[in-house]
Amino acid sequence: MKVRLVQSGGLLGIVRSCEIDSTSLGREAALELERMVRASGISVSGAHLSESARDLHTYEITIEDGDRTVTVVFDDASMPAAAKPMIGYLKQHARPVPPA
Repeated sequence: MKVRLVQSGGLLGIVRSCEIDSTSLGREAALELERMVRASGISVSGAHLSESARDLHTYEITIEDGDRTVTVVFDDASMPAAAKPMIGYLKQHARPVPPA
């Protein structure tokens, strides 16, 4: 399983990103990542952005599991509670992306 996060927006507009491949993790860490992904409830692609908020962070999450890929987009206001632990974990591993 591969999980990719691209975080953008906010007041400063800094883009941060990470990609974690469960096959590169130890057994326990891989199982924990897979548990967080399943507990997040993310199972179909789509964008879920709030229309009334400004300067929120936007999170694009792509989950590749075997031959299935799901991509979702949330912001701080629309992020489901079940996805917060997984996104928090990914944010800890995210690093700034240099401007193009």
